[in-house]
Amino acid sequence: MNFAFILILISIIAIIITFILNLLFKKTRYVKYIPGIVLFPFIIYNFITMYSVTSEGFESLGRFVMGILLLAACASSLIASITFDIIHRTIGRKK
Repeated sequence: MNFAFILILISIIAIIITFILNLLFKKTRYVKYIPGIVLFPFIIYNFITMYSVTSEGFESLGRFVMGILLLAACASSLIASITFDIIHRTIGRKK
């Protein structure tokens, strides 16, 4: 499969999860930010352990790719969360 297609698929899945959380928890606004915040330590872990001395063979490359995939999911989730907040705020002002 093409790497760009996988990035797009992961981003769409992260946006759908954020959208579902937005629908389930309309009153509490911070819940939709949880997926992006939870993914952030895993991104940091993958990028830090990529440079570790004990990595052998293609393990560091695998950690780099996993970090990029998690970064795409985290960024798209946070962008979707902010967008849902802005939309919710503008709809609330019109009423």
